[in-house]
Amino acid sequence: MPYTDLKISRLSFGTASLHHLPTSKGRQELLAAAIDHGFTHFDTVPYYGFGLSEVEIGKVLQSRSSDISVASKIGLYPPGGTASNMFSVWMRKLGGKFIPSLSKPVVNWFISRATESLEKTLRVLMRDHLDILFLHEPTPGLLNADEFLAWLEKQREIGRIRYWGMAGEINQFEIWIRENHQLAQVLQVRDSLGGTSNQVLTSTGRPLQLTYGYLSAHHGVLDRKTVTTILRQAVLRNNTGSVLVSTRHISSLPELVEAVG
Repeated sequence: MPYTDLKISRLSFGTASLHHLPTSKGRQELLAAAIDHGFTHFDTVPYYGFGLSEVEIGKVLQSRSSDISVASKIGLYPPGGTASNMFSVWMRKLGGKFIPSLSKPVVNWFISRATESLEKTLRVLMRDHLDILFLHEPTPGLLNADEFLAWLEKQREIGRIRYWGMAGEINQFEIWIRENHQLAQVLQVRDSLGGTSNQVLTSTGRPLQLTYGYLSAHHGVLDRKTVTTILRQAVLRNNTGSVLVSTRHISSLPELVEAVG
């Protein structure tokens, strides 16, 4: 992948919807099947399933972690801390429909919170390092960029992370991209076949690295042929990096990987 020595699959696996599967067995089977179908990079964050996503990735990678890369994030955290079980996840999600603060992510850009989060992520994943640590939807004015850069450099120096970058809507951190700020080392951005993300990056000489959102840009249920067509175009559009996709169904994995041949 550009600006790194990471060699990852053309499709990467996102885990934002992993908690919708009701059992740990089902979640483990899905993640294992994704690996069997050729996915070598997994994206997670402490907020997904209020921590459940990281737990499940940690479990499945214990016997297969040598050739799999993992990215997680800091900056957005689950309200009330991580959930201990699925009942807690469901109750908080349900309650959030009436009281948004029960499910809305907590934004925190203090270095102390980032340190605590990274340490917990590594414990849960049962790994000594992350391949990529993203600043999750960073906003200019809410964080001290130079302070965070120094902190990230230290985490790399002590072996906790290999690379860092920014993840989210590109307009949130476009200013850092155009300034060629070192915080924007690896970029994971929402894109669409008719979007402008690649235009912003190519105008600054940046190749696409990790992109997502191609299927979700099309509302409603997509048939297999349409999914394959969209992903083939997405992979051609992002011909230098990897396209993030997600599914809750093992049966959908073949049609996803069919897009890249």
